[in-house]
Amino acid sequence: FWVARQRVEGGALRVVFAVEFPEIAEGLQPRHRFMSAYEQRKEVPDRNFQYLLFAAEPYETVAFKIPNRPIDKTEGLFWTEWDPVKMVFTLQLQYEP
Repeated sequence: FWVARQRVEGGALRVVFAVEFPEIAEGLQPRHRFMSAYEQRKEVPDRNFQYLLFAAEPYETVAFKIPNRPIDKTEGLFWTEWDPVKMVFTLQLQYEP
């Protein structure tokens, strides 16, 4: 996987996640979801963070701990893409300034 962070005009933080799933089950596409710090059971909950989860069979779920700030879901700022040739799932998010 790789993660890229960038400050954009206006000071907002944009983050791009790319996760490889080379052995994903045929015909499936990876999924993502946001999870609150209070749902997880690995660490003491911290309201300043949330988790971004990626899942695909036969893999274990991958989680990234990210700031718990409002995400701008305007078209073009929040998007996902599955590349079935490279077997890479990409998600871009941008926090509200």
